Amino acid sequence: MARHLLLAATVVTALGLAACGPQGTAPIGAVPTTTVAVVRTDIVSRLQMAGTLTYAGSYTVINQAGLGVLTSLPAPGAVIARGQVLYRVDNRPISLFYGDPAWRHLAVGVADGPDIRALQMNLSALGFVSSGLRIDTHFDRVTAAAVRRWQASLGVAQTGAVNLSDIIYMPSAIRIGTVHVTAGMFAQPGAPLIEATSTQHTVLLALDVTRESLVKRGDPVLVTMPDGKTNAAGTITAIGTVAVAQASDNGGSSSGPQRSTLTLTISLADPNAGGSLDQAPVNVNITDDTHRGVLAVPVMALLAQPGGSYAVEVVDGTVRRPVAVTTGLFDDRGMVEVSGPDLREGMWVEVPRT
Repeated sequence: MARHLLLAATVVTALGLAACGPQGTAPIGAVPTTTVAVVRTDIVSRLQMAGTLTYAGSYTVINQAGLGVLTSLPAPGAVIARGQVLYRVDNRPISLFYGDPAWRHLAVGVADGPDIRALQMNLSALGFVSSGLRIDTHFDRVTAAAVRRWQASLGVAQTGAVNLSDIIYMPSAIRIGTVHVTAGMFAQPGAPLIEATSTQHTVLLALDVTRESLVKRGDPVLVTMPDGKTNAAGTITAIGTVAVAQASDNGGSSSGPQRSTLTLTISLADPNAGGSLDQAPVNVNITDDTHRGVLAVPVMALLAQPGGSYAVEVVDGTVRRPVAVTTGLFDDRGMVEVSGPDLREGMWVEVPRT
């Protein structure tokens, strides 16, 4: 994955840089100017890297309904939640429940097991249980009555028993990706029908192994969405442990060291930040360095000097004088860390008026 190692940063504390100091007076034809205060703040340098916005999880729906004709299938992009019909075989509905995969027929008299608890929890969440149902591992007559109510809602025979082919269990709601079959085809037992994901967006990033020390689980990041304007807060939730060798840019062999990457998984604080996008390019800003309690001015205050050095124009009433400064970290909001023996917090420096 291509990386863009652009120097950027986030100002951690409120800067309060409103242009409320002495106003500059420029000659006719010159760029209008104003002044801002030199502030003391924290500057966080970031590396900007390319990532991919996608959906978390990867699930395959296997046909458990046996032989028959597929009469209904979900469309790619559809979201199927608990209790909804996932597909139909011979017009018989196969519903989605949450939990671990089932492995047996359930009815009154079967041995206790955790699959019964999963069934009861789903029936309860869907509102089909009575006050007498106890959520446990036992399939009793109260459970059978709840099953009959659920079956009635589907318009199928009310047997009070659950066949292995009646329900597909998934960890949560799923978003349909690829559908391998079409309506009218014969359903083959055990054949994969649908590829799906969760409904939760995630960002994947290939991090060079040489930069692994920069990150840890729980670190905050800033994700810039494909529009280039919207930023979303995120958190690193997983760091891959297996390095993957990347092909060289020219696709051929190289005598130099081969680049290897680890996959970073990032969750978004706002689940709606990604909209309905999938496999979309994003930029991920990862903290590289932090300087705390440093002096900072807008980048526009810097004046290039001979020899590659910089100065700022300090304004004190009607008096102006250049003050030499040394630059440090730059941020992505137009601020730069500066230092110098003649520079102090609270001084006013000249910047172009915007």
